[in-house]
Amino acid sequence: MSAKQVGLLAPTVLAIGSFFLACGGPSQTLPSSGLVIDGVQREYNLFVPNNPPDTPMPLLIAFHGGGGAGETFPQQGEFEVLGQAEGFLVAFPQGYVDPGNEGEWQLNTRPDAHHDIDFINAMIDEIARNHSVDTSRIYATGYSLGSMFIYEVACQMSGRIAAVASLAGTMPISPAACEPERYAPIMHIHGADDGLIAYGNTWDWKAWDEVGEMRDIPSLIEYWRAKYNCQNTRETDSNAGTHFVHDMCEQGARVEHHRVNGIGHNWPDRINGVSTHQVIWNFVSGFTL
Repeated sequence: MSAKQVGLLAPTVLAIGSFFLACGGPSQTLPSSGLVIDGVQREYNLFVPNNPPDTPMPLLIAFHGGGGAGETFPQQGEFEVLGQAEGFLVAFPQGYVDPGNEGEWQLNTRPDAHHDIDFINAMIDEIARNHSVDTSRIYATGYSLGSMFIYEVACQMSGRIAAVASLAGTMPISPAACEPERYAPIMHIHGADDGLIAYGNTWDWKAWDEVGEMRDIPSLIEYWRAKYNCQNTRETDSNAGTHFVHDMCEQGARVEHHRVNGIGHNWPDRINGVSTHQVIWNFVSGFTL
């Protein structure tokens, strides 16, 4: 599909955003909290385990796909059950279609377009005021458009976010700004058969002039491997796909990638026999600031 076929009008962007939401569900039932950021009312939902532990709790932030505001996050129930069992909080910030945004999340943070990063920083501050948060163990994950925003988090918030995991997204070939304060470990999961954000092709048919062409997945992984100066690489193949690990990186960072066979632009239930939510938590929870 060409840019001309997609068009450049806001209603079309919203339609594309809805296309991003390959899985969802009924509206969330978690309590909602509001913050005013740059004059805009922003919302988030927060899961808090019953009988929280006496020690400070990790916080996982989950960024929804396009059109997913108010919908359940993929495997949200599983994340909540895991949070209950292991004693961590899960925040679900709600995106906002700000003028100039590429859908509901800003994908090319600049000094004049910092509203989503400001929102997430303020949300973390508010959660930490109201709950006992282990600020050395704050993590982020995202799906589709939210997966794309994960790379804004890695570029702009690595001083607060210990590790990130993204699924079915990518990032600009030429980001406006990506000089991270520290090297946050990254896991990227992507379906080999993704028909929307193709695994092996750059992505340039969207109506987002603010972002420009976006990376194919091998070059996405190579971008972070090179930035982190990872010295060791290994691959493990299976019928389910290929698991790439880049380690011996500067600052103790790590870049992992799951190329999942037989999966399109959707959230897989399992990866190599392990529930995807558990794969994500196993990765991010192994790191601290």
